[in-house]
Amino acid sequence: MKTLIRCQELKYYFTAFCLLLGSIMPIDAQTIRQIEVSFPILKGKMKLQGVVSQVAEAPQQSPILVLVTPPQAFNRDYVGFFKTLSDSLNSRGYTTFRYDNRSYSDTLQGNQPHEGRYTMYDAADDLHDALAFLKSDERFASHPVGVIGHSEGGSVAIIEASRNTEVKQLLLLATMGVKGEQVYYEQIMSRLTPFFKWHSYSESNILRYMIYSIARILASEPRDKQAIKELQKEMAKIYQQHASLINSSFGVQTQQEFVKSQTEPFKNDARLLAAIRYNPEKYLQSIRCPIFIAYAKNDNLLNYIEHQKGIECTLLKYQHFNFFSIAIDDANHSFEDQESYLPLYVSVHRKESKLYLGQAFTTLLDNITKWLQISTN
Repeated sequence: MKTLIRCQELKYYFTAFCLLLGSIMPIDAQTIRQIEVSFPILKGKMKLQGVVSQVAEAPQQSPILVLVTPPQAFNRDYVGFFKTLSDSLNSRGYTTFRYDNRSYSDTLQGNQPHEGRYTMYDAADDLHDALAFLKSDERFASHPVGVIGHSEGGSVAIIEASRNTEVKQLLLLATMGVKGEQVYYEQIMSRLTPFFKWHSYSESNILRYMIYSIARILASEPRDKQAIKELQKEMAKIYQQHASLINSSFGVQTQQEFVKSQTEPFKNDARLLAAIRYNPEKYLQSIRCPIFIAYAKNDNLLNYIEHQKGIECTLLKYQHFNFFSIAIDDANHSFEDQESYLPLYVSVHRKESKLYLGQAFTTLLDNITKWLQISTN
């Protein structure tokens, strides 16, 4: 009799141990349902394809996290970064939704693969339609929605969160935190830096002024054609005043050739024009949901301190205190392991197609998970 009771006790403790172990172990991949979906955009004129990676028997109030790419032609996996992030979040019990963006889908349909026609505002409209789809589908309608945006995809997420109260959590990864004109200047100057050693201080500053003028004019004039006209006038003026410097720096050109080379790229690049005119404060001031902010200390595309400070100060200015901000050591713009800072003009040429996600990504994921647990509750 005692032996039988003892066996029943052991069975009880073993069952309890298995339940406890199951609660702390990552969810097995077989318990994740990959649900292929499509949703309409442009008032039904086009559809985007995506996948909801749903945790089996997820609690009703657990969030669906929507992953948003920059407006360039990226599919749902976003060079592997979003696939890895989605799988990792799934393993920790979170449902995700990622989709092929409009620029990528346009290319698949045989249209001209010109990424410049698709802006962050177009992407925000598509994100709005993606969120509307989730709310209209009974499989997902009961779940609150969080949005994760990386780089310019973070700007897309900010725009949508500013006008859509259905966004209950906002996660910004390496996102622009200052005006777009400043980002344009910052990134172009980073590429030009190696060439300044051939010029005097005054000559270098004239070149800086040229880049500054481009950003200032395009940002201050919202009408595309008028902005190009103003830019043409300014570039002609710079050429007339500094023809010898222009020819020594850009090769021998006539005034007409120089003006065309500096203005033509903007004529059909709506994406770049929109990015230059973007001001995050305009949208951040309207957001009230909890916000997670992450930057990488060796980011080669953004001065992480300026951008992190930009978002933090804007939120504080408008008395939004429910945010968490972190900067991750030894990581680049894609949150790959990178022990030292590589200037943009170096890293662009050294960039490999394969993504190497290591400790920096794990640190990012750990912080996201902890924040989600707190902000969800």
